[in-house]
Amino acid sequence: MRVAIIDACIPLTKQESQGMAALWLRYELLKYKIDICPIESADAIFITCVAPEQYKLVARIKREYKTKRVYVGGSASTTPTIFIEHCNGVCVGDGQKFISTMATCGIEAAEAISNILTKDKQAVTVDQSFPYDAPPIQCEDGAYRLWCGRGCKNKCMFCQTGWAYEYSENPNPTKLIHDAKSLLKAGKRINYLSNDTTQHSFHDLLPNVAHGSFSFKYMQRYGLPAARQVRLGVEGVSERLRKLMLKPISHSDLVKCTAWLNANGRSVRWFMIAGLPTETSHDWEELKQAIQEWKSITQKGVLAVSFTAWRPSPATPIGIFPISDEYHEHFLKFKEWFFTGKGWSNRVKIMFPQDPKNRILSALAEMNTTKESLYHGGDWGPNNIVEYPYKTQRNTLSNRLINAPQNPL
Repeated sequence: MRVAIIDACIPLTKQESQGMAALWLRYELLKYKIDICPIESADAIFITCVAPEQYKLVARIKREYKTKRVYVGGSASTTPTIFIEHCNGVCVGDGQKFISTMATCGIEAAEAISNILTKDKQAVTVDQSFPYDAPPIQCEDGAYRLWCGRGCKNKCMFCQTGWAYEYSENPNPTKLIHDAKSLLKAGKRINYLSNDTTQHSFHDLLPNVAHGSFSFKYMQRYGLPAARQVRLGVEGVSERLRKLMLKPISHSDLVKCTAWLNANGRSVRWFMIAGLPTETSHDWEELKQAIQEWKSITQKGVLAVSFTAWRPSPATPIGIFPISDEYHEHFLKFKEWFFTGKGWSNRVKIMFPQDPKNRILSALAEMNTTKESLYHGGDWGPNNIVEYPYKTQRNTLSNRLINAPQNPL
């Protein structure tokens, strides 16, 4: 079988440069001596996707190449239902078993395995295996990726990473560490593939690299990061929301840690989610207070605040909650305060979240349901088709949040 590889993140005219998932896919196909060819001469087209919205590209390719089989994989495969309308199959989770089965038994046999969603299947599993045996792969940015782990022990309420995959870590840390040291000695840049390197049993043995994203736990344990810009996944705009989402970063720690980083020559970016369930205007008042406190104790340094609008993700405890457009009014009032009140500073930058119109389009792709269902809430979409792990734990946390006293539902 002849196979074409398409990276949905890169324009079709520039596919000579591809990202991590497509490069790994190429490695696996070559391992089984499967012919990789241009799309025009391929029997099957494999498309790696990182976001559900990329179903539009999948649909376009299927329309243009009606006689060819089209399969979707990549991190977006954990929300497979939006893709299956436009392809022959979606590989949910890892693709090693799919490729090996295709190479030895044919494409029909590969479609039949449990983690491949096809139009005639009512349920699909998430393949929890991981290609730890793959060598370090150099991506388009020039850095080599090394596999540390998959999934996440932290299991924040909004994050699919910890809920769609079981946690696992590289079973051969000795080789991983050897590869890292060898690449660094040769003057190469490396990035560790991990949701949080501090959770791995071998973290203290990993050579230091200039990561950009750091947890508060990392800095409490290891001190000042090497990166010049430090990205902090703060998420909730208030301490209350962060505790509710199982990401308990206190108001005081957020302000003091940012000031400490600035004092040591680091610029800082807070990543915030607007519109989390139970959010109110009082939560946004606390964010204003945090910025004012930071300004009062910090004479130098830059703070950027990036907002994204929350949308439900399958498998997550808050994925069943209704969305609300109220976050947009909260943000507009915050923006007015920032630019016309006490918030503005040439050392503070803010990045706007999606407006409700664009947010709903993204949410529709994520959950593959109707607008009415999204505004009403419910356990639908991929949750009813994909056998995600941790479902019992997820339901317990969902019910706890539903019954919380501050819940406006």
